[in-house]
Amino acid sequence: MKALHPLTEEQRIFAEEHHDFIYQYLNRRHLSIEEYYDTVVFGYLEAVQDYLEKPELKQYQFSTIARIAMRNALAREWEKQSRPMRKAFLEEYEDDTTSLDEFLPSRQERLAEAMDDRSRLLALLAYLTPKERQVVHLQANGYTYHEIAEICKISSHGVNSRFCRLRRKVRSLDGLEGSL
Repeated sequence: MKALHPLTEEQRIFAEEHHDFIYQYLNRRHLSIEEYYDTVVFGYLEAVQDYLEKPELKQYQFSTIARIAMRNALAREWEKQSRPMRKAFLEEYEDDTTSLDEFLPSRQERLAEAMDDRSRLLALLAYLTPKERQVVHLQANGYTYHEIAEICKISSHGVNSRFCRLRRKVRSLDGLEGSL
């Protein structure tokens, strides 16, 4: 369905004059006005706008255009209603019998790994020069080597060299921690 825009004065008057088409359409199809009016009225208003805005539709009667648009609106609604509902996966959790560690078994290991990674990062950052720190932050924010080079006013080769030195520092820090 295309997006409706506010009706012009001409469209509003035309829609009021032919409003009975909605009730005729619903009655001929033995559809409840209370249940289906809100659905078909949008198709009807779409037909009003199209009929008055597109001169090529003037060769047809408005009732034909309106009937097709209301039928399409109903079809879209019925299709939407017939789609299977998405169901969220639900797991029953009994608070008094299950501990969080039983519910999430590797939680402690993951927390320990994250803390270890954080301490390694902080140790590495302590060894970095301000320019190296800036390069690391820029890459962490998704900048390319070329963009980093422009921002830091160095060559792309210079950015690559800095990362080579950083990798060597990381390997030397891993060696130092392993010997402790």
